[in-house]
Amino acid sequence: MRSVIVAAAILVLPTTSFAQDGRAYVSAAGGFASTVDGSSGDMVGEAGVRVARNFYVFGDLGRFHNLAPSLFQPTADAASADFAASGLMLTGSSVVPAWYTTGGIKYNLPIRSARFTPYVFTSAGVARLTPANHFTYTSGTLAGASPAVGDDVTSQLVSLGEFTQPAASSAFMWSGGGGVEVPVAGRVAVDVGYRASRIAADTPVTAQSVTFGLGYRF
Repeated sequence: MRSVIVAAAILVLPTTSFAQDGRAYVSAAGGFASTVDGSSGDMVGEAGVRVARNFYVFGDLGRFHNLAPSLFQPTADAASADFAASGLMLTGSSVVPAWYTTGGIKYNLPIRSARFTPYVFTSAGVARLTPANHFTYTSGTLAGASPAVGDDVTSQLVSLGEFTQPAASSAFMWSGGGGVEVPVAGRVAVDVGYRASRIAADTPVTAQSVTFGLGYRF
C-alpha cells in the first residue's frame, strides 16, 4: 500500500525536482538553423536564474555558422569578374558567421509529469554579423605568389590591397520558441528545443533552429 501511495504522489506532482527545485541552471546545445539559403550550424550556451515559480530569466551566447551568404555573394561575384578582366581567374564564395547574445524570460509549463518538462521562452539582444568573401585560384598570374589550382588566395589579395572584406555589423535580434527537458540523471537533463529568430540587419534575416543539448540545475 505504501508503494502505491508513493507512486500516486509522483504522478500528481506538477513537475520533477529537476524542473522546480533548481534555483539556477546552465546548458549547452548545438544543432542546425534553417534560412532561405539552406542550413547552418547553430551552437548556444545559456545560463538562467529562477525569479518566480516556473519563471526564469536567462542569457544566451551563441553562434550561427553561416547565416545568409547570398546577401554577400554578389560582392564576391563582382570581384571575381574584375579579376577575370585582368586575366586572373578566381572563384568567389561568401560566408556570414554571426555571434549573438540575448536575454529573456523562460516559462516551464506546469504539466503534471515526472518524466518531462515543456517550456516556452522569448528573448531579445544583438547579433554581430561578420561576413567574409573567399577566393580560390583557377588560373592566371597573382603578383608575389605561385598558387596551385584550388588554393585559397584571399589573404594574398587582401595584403596586396586588391580586395577589402565587407565590414562587420551589429543588428537587433529577437527570438522565441520552446522545447522539452527530459531528466536523465540527478540534476542533468537532455534538452530538445526550437527557436525562431529575426535579425534586423539592413536586409532582415530569419532563422529557424532545432537544437539538442544538456542542462544542469543547481
